[in-house]
Amino acid sequence: MRKRGSKGGGAQRSIQVHLVVNEEEAEMIRSAAKKRNQTVSLTIIEAVKLLEGSLYVEEEEHDSPTVQALKEIEYQLRRIGRNVNQIAHNANREMNATIEDEASASYAVRQCRELIDHLDTVIERSGND
Repeated sequence: MRKRGSKGGGAQRSIQVHLVVNEEEAEMIRSAAKKRNQTVSLTIIEAVKLLEGSLYVEEEEHDSPTVQALKEIEYQLRRIGRNVNQIAHNANREMNATIEDEASASYAVRQCRELIDHLDTVIERSGND
């Protein structure tokens, strides 16, 4: 068991920070510390470190190739969605779809399938990074 106030080989903790919370928040913090078998202080410190790390990762990954690929897929799906809406509007207005409308809808569905396959590939690749 580590000595209280020690950081496991790091600098001795000597600064106190006072945090004002309500009873519900205090119980949430105590419960989180108990689940992790940690002190309240260590739990809060690790939560802040996690938050800081997450914010750094979000900024770093904002322009990653994976994010860019997902943005392109989103754009393409929205474009296809607009085309399908136009086809549906025309079909409902005239109550009969033309051969061109059916071919266009079929093409849009194929495009969606291709984009979904591409999305699966991007997600699988990002999971292996």
